Amino acid sequence: FIIKTVEWHFLLFMPSATAGNSAVQSAIPDLGNGSHSEAMKQIIGVIDKKVRNMEKKKSKLDDYQARKNKGERLNQDQLEALAKYQEINNNLEFARELQKSFLALGQEIQKAVKKSARREQLQREETEQRRLKSVLELQYLLDQLGEDGFYKLVGPERNYDVRLTHQYEEASVHLWELLEGRDKAVAGTTYKSLKETLDKVLQSGYFDRAQTHQNGTCEEEEEQEEQTVVAESKAVEQPSEPGS
Repeated sequence: FIIKTVEWHFLLFMPSATAGNSAVQSAIPDLGNGSHSEAMKQIIGVIDKKVRNMEKKKSKLDDYQARKNKGERLNQDQLEALAKYQEINNNLEFARELQKSFLALGQEIQKAVKKSARREQLQREETEQRRLKSVLELQYLLDQLGEDGFYKLVGPERNYDVRLTHQYEEASVHLWELLEGRDKAVAGTTYKSLKETLDKVLQSGYFDRAQTHQNGTCEEEEEQEEQTVVAESKAVEQPSEPGS
């Protein structure tokens, strides 16, 4: 509604400032496309320019009126311009009101942009925290499941002939591929299959409970769960048969 009001005002009251409706359309950006903040800056810039131009016109007409009041004779062009004094004054007041409205609206848009940026930042942080949590969970499971081939890839023994940052660069790649569940071969299986198995182990809740003992032996139920966990972790390391 506001944009249409500006177009209507420019067309009816300031025809000399534009070269028809197409010029008005190009001067007023579409808020539906691109950045709202940038569009608002352009609109305010257009209105500011119109206000300055009308203030200059009004100042010139004020001078004509003062000279006329002193008894000075004005030429025909000056008299015709002075006849539009009230029209120019009304247009100027209207433009100033629009200017105030758009400045206030621009401030609201800036607040909304900052709020949106903050919300997106929080969402990114939450995503990163969830991924970090997943990494820690995977590392814990790998630690618990023993010295398998993949464990040695993501947790290599320290080689002091190589810089620490370089040694763990390759390990970080393996851990990232596992986190993404890539369907690529590694340690006799694939990252995808290994991640699916580790996810099953994690969802089983086996590591969520403290180990309890009776008469020096684990409860039968826990023994069965442990056997299942170990079997799943070992099964994923076995290469699949051709054609299976």
